[in-house]
Amino acid sequence: MIRRSQTQLTDGLVVAALFVVAIGVSWAAMRSFREAGAEPFFYQSNFEPAVMMACGRGFGVISAPPAALTEFLHVRRNDFDCALLSSVGAEQPLTSAANANWYYMYAAAAAVWRVAGVSWTALDWLVAAMSGVGAVMLYGLFRLIAGAGVAASVALVLTLSPANLTKLLSLRDYSKAPFVLAAVLVLAALVLRPLSRRATLALAAVYGVVVGVGYGFRPDLAVMVPFGAVVVLVFLPGTFRLNAGRNALAAALLLVAFFASAWPVISALNLGGCQYHFSLLGLTEPLTNELRLTPPVYRLGEHMTDAFADLKTGDYAARVLGAPVPALCTAEYDTASGALYFDLARTFPADLAVRAYASVLMILRVGLDLPAMMVPMPPFAASAVMPAVYRTAHAVTSPLAALGVVLTVAAMALAAGTSLRLGLALIAFVLFLTGYPAIRFDERHWFHLRFIPWWTAIVVLTYLWRNGVSAVERPRVIRAGVTLAALLVALAAALGVLRVVQDGRVRPLLQAYLDAPTDALPFHALDVSTLQVDWQPRDEGVPPFHRGTDLLAVTLDAAACAGDGGLGVTATYEADNPARDLSTTLRVSRPAPGAAATRLFIPVFWQGVGDRTELRFSGLRVAGAPVACVGRVARVSRDPKMRLWLDAALDANWMDQPLYQAMRAPRLLNR
Repeated sequence: MIRRSQTQLTDGLVVAALFVVAIGVSWAAMRSFREAGAEPFFYQSNFEPAVMMACGRGFGVISAPPAALTEFLHVRRNDFDCALLSSVGAEQPLTSAANANWYYMYAAAAAVWRVAGVSWTALDWLVAAMSGVGAVMLYGLFRLIAGAGVAASVALVLTLSPANLTKLLSLRDYSKAPFVLAAVLVLAALVLRPLSRRATLALAAVYGVVVGVGYGFRPDLAVMVPFGAVVVLVFLPGTFRLNAGRNALAAALLLVAFFASAWPVISALNLGGCQYHFSLLGLTEPLTNELRLTPPVYRLGEHMTDAFADLKTGDYAARVLGAPVPALCTAEYDTASGALYFDLARTFPADLAVRAYASVLMILRVGLDLPAMMVPMPPFAASAVMPAVYRTAHAVTSPLAALGVVLTVAAMALAAGTSLRLGLALIAFVLFLTGYPAIRFDERHWFHLRFIPWWTAIVVLTYLWRNGVSAVERPRVIRAGVTLAALLVALAAALGVLRVVQDGRVRPLLQAYLDAPTDALPFHALDVSTLQVDWQPRDEGVPPFHRGTDLLAVTLDAAACAGDGGLGVTATYEADNPARDLSTTLRVSRPAPGAAATRLFIPVFWQGVGDRTELRFSGLRVAGAPVACVGRVARVSRDPKMRLWLDAALDANWMDQPLYQAMRAPRLLNR
């Protein structure tokens, strides 16, 4: 009992110290970023409800905000005086889902502002506090498998890493990290420690509240709900037959706690909120490249921009659903973007699966690396010491990064050798936590998961330190080997089946492109590499907004395209802002003389408001061949069989090529 009390006291002191140090370092990092000219960005223009809450006006917006508030929300001034609201009108009901979806984040910002005054720099303390909570959660996770000294050291190293500190610049993106880490800690404690029935039910409810409140900061937390429910149903200690009732009740309490705590957000989902918008962006080429996947003859999306996803969703709504083009992030937009996303998922299930596989490998491979530099700049860049510390840490950890996968597999084997339940639980934790970021594989969405290969490495090293290699018993080796072999077979078989299913859906889709009637469009050469295309789209927008979309078929003339080297065709745009430019380049194999014509299929767009054109497809640019390489440009007739319009380059041999995305090799040693 005395020893247990001493351990608890030690843990309490370490937690308090770690919390304070993490807050101090994170606040200092924010100050150093600001002094170096790096400004935080977390969609501050949406924070009007937070200002209203801080000023005692309730959760809402006002119809005619004072100029000072507008300047504050657009970060043209750092602070705002609540007294300026005394003469403005009453609050209006929220009409923007972006406001409702961030309810708890606004409440947290308002709480800080009530104490420190309404200013953007005051929120540096909020994000620093979140870093402190995250550090404590990391300590708890490592404390489950190691001593206090090791757990505190690793938690502090990960907190001080540029991969963590640079994300402080985005309160919105950083805010989910402590909630995810807390949720994982609760689940890990439930799985690893036999607990009383009352404690089990209480922790399950705590998990639901943590995820529910986190959902009010970042909607990404929704994925943790089904995962948590499955874990408490299947992986809790004790004989499943004897504890099925307890597990089911724990899962039910988890769900009830989530919905109760998340209700302020869930009740506003009828306003929309871009629930699937970000998933569509996650399928685009920049993130395909980030996952190191090889593109097939088609592409699921070219541009990781809101404008691109908005246009794709509007096209799908008008052309496939027969609905008006919806405004971005409205409830109607959620309906259309969700229908589009699930249509893509049904047609390309193997691509979604391989993206998850690639996400697992990428996170496990980079997690052990402590980077020396992160965008936009390393923290404490003006320091005489810290840049050298970061360079040294990177030089030491970078060569070890590839071991992340090996060590994680070894930890899975050790867990499975000890207990099949623990082995399967660890496998589930690793595959889910590192696989779901494939929904949108951008580091700002998964930086907090870098702890996983560190955690599994400590599991392996601790076991070897205590027992040595010779202590591994043969029955454990057999059980671990069978478990891992079954896992690999299951993953490979699942991907193989999904690729067969996908081939049976993608091949008819692309053939429908080739078989569809087309209407030729006039075009003429502007110079040796550029064609102007006379494209007159139908207007499917809701006045005063204009929208137009078509699928173009571009036929390449084999004789005119003759030559050496690469060949590329770019669909060019006129845009009023470089951020809206949707110019798209397709790299294609040079058509062989006498072979069937290569045909390119390119969705093109037009968007405008009133008399102003925001973007419009204008023509084609050819690289690697004379402009005469383009023999024909045509508009593809709309066909119900072509629900999905994708960029595709179909040469004479396209039927013999794999119609799925694949991971580049080697996966373990090559970054």
